[in-house]
Amino acid sequence: MAETPRHLEWYDPDVDEVRELCEIARDFTDPKDAIREAISNSMDWCATSIEVTVKEDRRRPDEELVITIADNGLGLNSDRLHAFFALGRTTERTIDDSAAPVAKKIGYKGHGTKTFLNTRRIEVFSRSSECTVYAEMDEPLLKLMQGQLPQYGCEIDTENNAETGTEITLRGYDSNRSNKDFAHDVLKDYVLWFTRFGSVEMEFTILDNQDTVLKLQGLGKQEPEQIPFGHPFAAENHNIGALRSSRPGDWTKAYVKRWLFPNLQPLEYPGQSVQMVFYIEGDEAKRDYNLMIRTRGKTPVYGMYRVEDRYGLWACKDYIPVVRVNEWLGLGKRLETKYHAFVNSEAFRLTANRGDIGNTPPDLLRAVEETVRSVFEGQIQGSDAYQEYEAAAELEQQYQTARQEKTDFRRRRDRARTKRVFALKGLDLIQPGLEMGVVALFNQVYALEPDLFPFRVVDYDTSRGYDALVVAPSPSDLSQQAMYFVEFKYVLGRDFNHSFDYLHNIVCWDCDLSDRDEVSDMVDKKRILHITPRATPSDHTIYMLVDPAGQHNIEVFVLKQYLEETRGIQFHPRSAHDWGT
Repeated sequence: MAETPRHLEWYDPDVDEVRELCEIARDFTDPKDAIREAISNSMDWCATSIEVTVKEDRRRPDEELVITIADNGLGLNSDRLHAFFALGRTTERTIDDSAAPVAKKIGYKGHGTKTFLNTRRIEVFSRSSECTVYAEMDEPLLKLMQGQLPQYGCEIDTENNAETGTEITLRGYDSNRSNKDFAHDVLKDYVLWFTRFGSVEMEFTILDNQDTVLKLQGLGKQEPEQIPFGHPFAAENHNIGALRSSRPGDWTKAYVKRWLFPNLQPLEYPGQSVQMVFYIEGDEAKRDYNLMIRTRGKTPVYGMYRVEDRYGLWACKDYIPVVRVNEWLGLGKRLETKYHAFVNSEAFRLTANRGDIGNTPPDLLRAVEETVRSVFEGQIQGSDAYQEYEAAAELEQQYQTARQEKTDFRRRRDRARTKRVFALKGLDLIQPGLEMGVVALFNQVYALEPDLFPFRVVDYDTSRGYDALVVAPSPSDLSQQAMYFVEFKYVLGRDFNHSFDYLHNIVCWDCDLSDRDEVSDMVDKKRILHITPRATPSDHTIYMLVDPAGQHNIEVFVLKQYLEETRGIQFHPRSAHDWGT
């Protein structure tokens, strides 16, 4: 059937500029992303020297956060200045006839500098070979929130400048809420992990930026620190024989080995290229260059993290880490913490805030994953160096385990001699020192005195969720009874790491709270602890977490007091008689 000719009128789709700008400005969830975008812009425009300074303006009552980024790049001409403030407009990328990028530039969406709108005032001063420009924008975020499109004012003077560069100042960034994120050590760590200045490109002998210098001065730093270009790695150190000789017993902590794959082709995608660098780094080798790793015995500060929270396999675009993809290797946390690895693909498509590779076509993403896993299993795990390391490390672990077990035996033997106990019906009850001891003590008492508690245990699971499932003590059919949860704690405190919703009782050894203290669960629901003292010697002290909404209360059994008041159980130090000697 022939289609009837239609006379169509054509329209351009409407775009709500204010809403789009506001959404993009606030889509960058990490406030430090403004630094990432500024560094990328500077390097896109050929800067070899970048200065980032973060200060608090103590002349203002709000001690306003002021960020300044200065560089010696090509500077802004009139066109680039207007693109700086525009949405989706960029002058930073050209493409060839196949739509492939010609220049090695990061910025091309025209979204990055919109992070700067999350501020009270933006000031731009720049010199290019064509002109000198100055621009300012006041209260951009406030105006966007009020439904207004913020304007910028600019002055452009035509002149030939021998020295070029740009300085951008952001005043009142992120409403002055993010000061701790701009502490110097926190900011330095971010720069070296998540910005173009921390690129892993030099591992692949891409040396275009090796002489680029960053002078960084975050909050708390009195003078700028000069930082060399590139993501830090530990120096290779994989002679196991030499390591064993110099560090018997802990050589694995200093072991470092690298595998490099500069040109992998994803399965079924011959036109694409993937680069991969893979390190095994011992914990001590990591800590030598990374001071933000938490260390036992060292007081943690804001921004520090555990090895397992940062290391593993990272997906990169433009050689900049974007997101961890440890699941690609299918390894547990114990193994992932050894690895310091990156896979780069220019085919990855990033979300607008550069926080994920989820916009990549699923088939291509799956092909890259399969390629990486195949290389890992075949050429890394299958290599002689890896096999030698695994075998030697396993022997070392067995030795360490045997030595630790010997130490643990002596320690626990000595501690057992000083434990406090009570003999009940021929069975030694042991005073607990941890939550597991509370479970053991409860089970002993429950087996000997099942009527002591107003419930009957029908299931245990201390691996996750609540510890025990219980019903009323009646022995009738379970299907006809309401079931409840019981949770065991060593000491009951103000914060409770489960929900109150299905909880019937708490069994703990001791209680750190006073009458009418408030307790919060994992979803911040509240209960008030009511402590009712025993009225007669035949009573016991009642601890009850009372629901202010009057829904259901939770009775707490504080074993230290409950056992003494109901059964006269008082724990005493072990004696020679207790040991049968």
